[in-house]
Formats: sequence, structure tokens, C-alpha cells
Amino acid sequence: MPSKYQPQVSAWREDLHKGIYTTKSHLSNNKKLRYANDDYCELSRRFTGMGSLLIRLIVIILFFICVLIIISGLVAVLFAIFYLDTHKALFILSFFLLLISSPIFIQFFLTFLFCPEDCPVRFNRKTGKVYIYDHFLLYCGSWATFTRSPFRAKEITVKEFNWADIQGCMTSVSVPIASGGMVRSYRLECVVCEPNTTKVIDHFLLAGSTSLGYNEWMWINSYMAFSDNNLDAEFMPEEDFTWPIKVNWPEEIDKKSKASSLEEYQKIDAEYKKLGNK
Repeated sequence: MPSKYQPQVSAWREDLHKGIYTTKSHLSNNKKLRYANDDYCELSRRFTGMGSLLIRLIVIILFFICVLIIISGLVAVLFAIFYLDTHKALFILSFFLLLISSPIFIQFFLTFLFCPEDCPVRFNRKTGKVYIYDHFLLYCGSWATFTRSPFRAKEITVKEFNWADIQGCMTSVSVPIASGGMVRSYRLECVVCEPNTTKVIDHFLLAGSTSLGYNEWMWINSYMAFSDNNLDAEFMPEEDFTWPIKVNWPEEIDKKSKASSLEEYQKIDAEYKKLGNK
């Protein structure tokens, strides 16, 4: 049976229930809670190891070496094309293959170099708003990897949605391994629908994992419904070393996402609209 929400997200597995989860069990946030109070909470979307300085540096060095090898290869092949007569067709083919692959390596290299330490999402239960801090790192490996300009690596996208328009779904991808069997990865995704419809107009990643779990989704649903009794309120542990590029919410969004009421939100919105019209 297909997803209720169309067009269906890629690798869809199942739609998730939205509402208060009546389980009496302790609902874990999987150590993803960056901050929470009675107005809003902020959850991390950092993959395991994404914030590790050592791992990040190793990846960047490896990509840098790959880029240098590709550039050296391009120079060598160009030299062979213009100055060597034998196997010229092979050298021309090699040149085009290197030319096609180099933007992909540069894309990964610059993405890891300039991405922030985290790409959090904020949920404000007093205003019913959701705020997404997006970077391309979360979607590396999608078709955009091949079409997006590598020089947009610093670009941050901030989006605002209504919680009422958001639904949850689980996606999964299976990859065969050399020793036999399959490795399956799961992603909690949120789809954004047009108000009072099931027509999907946007979607964003909430969490990725190698195990099938709904903890974050259940936690968020209960939090947004002011059902805090069995919620894990422990903040995510701090790391000794963190990446120097920090999360920096735009001032307007930062104020809106922390508003204690719809009236306060509307006041902030009016102030910035007034400033924008000057």
C-alpha cells in the first residue's frame, strides 16, 4: 500500500502516527536534545561522528588528496593528448572521465569543509511553528550531488513550517555486502503538506539510523502536545572538540522560534516586515 501523502518520498517504508503516544514507557530523545524549555525545543540532526573534529579532518584530508590526484591526472592526460601520438583516443576518454568526476569530489570536499557542526530543527509548541536549519551535507548522495554547484558549500537554508502541516514517515535503503546479506539504513523523514490536504509540498530529514526506531518522532509528538511526563529531558553530551563552524540562526528566525505565544510571534513578524519595507 502506498503512502497516504503524495507525491511519495523516495525509499518510503511506512507512514507514522501523529498524536500523543499513550505508552507509559520512558520516551528517549536518543541524545539528540540540544535545548528545551516550556516554549520550544531544539533537536540535533547531526549524524554519528559528524561533529567529531578528528573524523572531519581525516575526511577533508582524504578528499583533498583525491582532488589533487584528479587535478594531476587531468594535467597528465592533457599533456599526453597534445604531445603523444600513441593511444590518443584512450587519453581523450580518460580526460573526459576525470573532468566529469572532479566536480563530484570537489563537491564532497567543500561540503565537509564548510558545513556547520550541526543542522538542528526547532519545534515551538506555543506558536505551532517548526524551523529547519538545513545544509547540503544532510542530502549528499542524492541526485543534487551531481547537479548542484560545488561552490554553494557554505549555503545555509532556513525554513519555517506549521506543525499542523507536518507528517512523519519512515524510509529505508538496503545495500548488499560482500560477505552476503544486506545492510539496511533507516531515515525518519517529515513531509510538509498543503494545509488540510495530503499533498506533499516539501520534506526534510529528521533522523538517520541503522536500526528501526521511532523514538525522536514519538518524543516530538508528545512534546508538542504538552505531554511531558514521560519525556527524556537529558541534553545531548558535549564533545571535547567541536567543529569551528557553529550553528548561527538568522536573528529574525531566532526570535520567532523562541516566542512564548502567537501574539509575541506576530509582533516580531510585524517588526521585521516594517524594517524590510524601509
